[in-house]
Amino acid sequence: MPIEYSQVTITRRLYRDGESGYLLNETKARLSDIQLLLAQANVGQRSYSVIGQGMVDHILISSPEERKAFFDDATGVKQFQLKRHEAMLKLKRTYENLTEVEMLLGEIEPRLRSLKRQVSRLEKREAVEQTLREMETEYYGTLWWQLADQLEDVKGRHGKVHQEATDVADGLKKMESKVETFEKQQTGGPDDRMIAMQKEYRDKQRAKARLRDEFFEAQKQIELNKVRAQANWAPLPLNQIINELQGVTGDQKNLLKKVAGVKELKELEELKELIDGVLSRSEKLLGRLQRPAPEDIKPDPKLVSRIKELEGQIRQIDGELSKIDQEMTDYAAKEKETRTELFDVQRELRDKQSQLHLLENRRNELAIELARLEERQQNLDREIKEQMKDQADLVKVKRINKFADTNALYPEIQRLRYKLELIGGIDPEIIQEYEETEKRFEFLDTQVKDLHQAIKSTEKIIDELDEKIQDQSEKAFKEINKEFQKFFKILFGGGTCSLVKMTKEEVETEIEVTPDRVGDDTAEEAREEHEEDTSIEAIKKRVQEREDRVVGIDIQATPPGKKMKALNLLSGGERAMTSIALISAIMAVNPSPFVLLDEVDAALDEANTYRFAQIIKELAKLSQFIIVTHNRATMESADMLYGVTITDEGISNLLAVKLEEIEETATARR
Repeated sequence: MPIEYSQVTITRRLYRDGESGYLLNETKARLSDIQLLLAQANVGQRSYSVIGQGMVDHILISSPEERKAFFDDATGVKQFQLKRHEAMLKLKRTYENLTEVEMLLGEIEPRLRSLKRQVSRLEKREAVEQTLREMETEYYGTLWWQLADQLEDVKGRHGKVHQEATDVADGLKKMESKVETFEKQQTGGPDDRMIAMQKEYRDKQRAKARLRDEFFEAQKQIELNKVRAQANWAPLPLNQIINELQGVTGDQKNLLKKVAGVKELKELEELKELIDGVLSRSEKLLGRLQRPAPEDIKPDPKLVSRIKELEGQIRQIDGELSKIDQEMTDYAAKEKETRTELFDVQRELRDKQSQLHLLENRRNELAIELARLEERQQNLDREIKEQMKDQADLVKVKRINKFADTNALYPEIQRLRYKLELIGGIDPEIIQEYEETEKRFEFLDTQVKDLHQAIKSTEKIIDELDEKIQDQSEKAFKEINKEFQKFFKILFGGGTCSLVKMTKEEVETEIEVTPDRVGDDTAEEAREEHEEDTSIEAIKKRVQEREDRVVGIDIQATPPGKKMKALNLLSGGERAMTSIALISAIMAVNPSPFVLLDEVDAALDEANTYRFAQIIKELAKLSQFIIVTHNRATMESADMLYGVTITDEGISNLLAVKLEEIEETATARR
């Protein structure tokens, strides 16, 4: 036994809960390991080393399958058979696991392909989005910072004009105060007519200021409406563009058909209406596709009408102011020299008022421009946030180095947006699901490869074990068959016998086999070389082919003077001698460390017992025999005798006798 102990104790321990365990020299061990060690020592579970009482005929009357297990021990291949059995179980489990994994792969693969297509589309979408984001950054950055520069410039000019207007207004107040002082200092004060003209002049100026404020507010509203209209414009979706183009194309086809069918001049009037309809529809579509320019946007007619009305009123007041101014000038020329300074101050006052009006006009124009730019900035800010989401702040914070051509960028941006619309939206969770599914698929695919490799390795081990079993079994089987014939002839004084291997088909159909089959290789036929095929069906076929074809052993025995071959026709003594011959042949070829025989010679007569004793003496050179017997001829051949006697008190006593001591001392020791 290949183990580092001089003595081996094998124990099976049973527990009250029904569980059991095995011990090898008081150390826990597996049953399969113990069976393998026993098989390697030629002491198997169904070994020939222990032949109990009544078991001598069991070899003959047992079925071919049971004899097969017996001969596995006899030929010394039991250890390889155990390993092969474990390898076959592993091969079957691996095949079952491979089948399950292949089924899982079959379920996962279509989903993985679908996810891969979606991820591929998503990758394309990401590339388009990246390009679009870069273009939008360049486009909106240019618009934003150009507008910021314009706002800064207009704000600067507006602030400057506002400051000038404020300074002029302050000077005007001082001059008005000075005029009032002069008027009070003059003897007798100014006449009522001059006072009335000055009051009328100031009232007209105030009325003109109110009208101009309303005029500039209306202009401001028109400009803001243009900016809002331009900002609210959005390009048509692609599907609507296609539908409109299809409609225009259909109208053109109908028009061509009618042109082709014109026969009279009066029909041309109808065609003219159709042509106008197609042209109008085309122009309408073109207008909806192009971003409108501010100058192309029509203002509110009410505001336009109000502006015209205000312009007329302002012109009327300007005329009245000119008339009053001339009257005051003429009147001042007729006044005395003492009042010349007052009139000069009043004239200067009127000049300041004119200058203030010009500055206010300029300030109002800049205010309109500033409001228009601020409205555009708000609309642009809203559009940037809507289109660029999280990246919007970067555009407004980081100034671009170089302004781009926005007219060239805008069509490209629209094209990329249409492309994204065609690709469609994809759930970002698809990437995570794809990665998880791909990871699981790769894991299962690796498992398949590992299982194929395990199957290949296991098949290689099985083939090697089959080769060992084939060589050793065939060699040992032939030698056992030869020794069986030898000992059979010794015990029977002649006759014929043989051992024949049986396949599963022969056992199931009970086909009679002949001794010519003894040396055939059909029992353990060589494995055919297969092309490398990793399909499930091919593996399943190889698993089935590796099932052991030899399932039984048939024994044929014909004593001298008889013709029958069936074992059940032999007498009790003949069956016993046949069994002894077979056991002796096995022990001669593959000796066991020890052999226990329990009354195997009970059915033998005295002559055959002497023959049996001679065979045992010859085999005792190879194995240690322990024989339980009542036969004197067998006891005479023993080296040591142990006797069990019962005294009058009914107590069993053991009597040990060494025959060498009897010869020397003529006594037997209890």
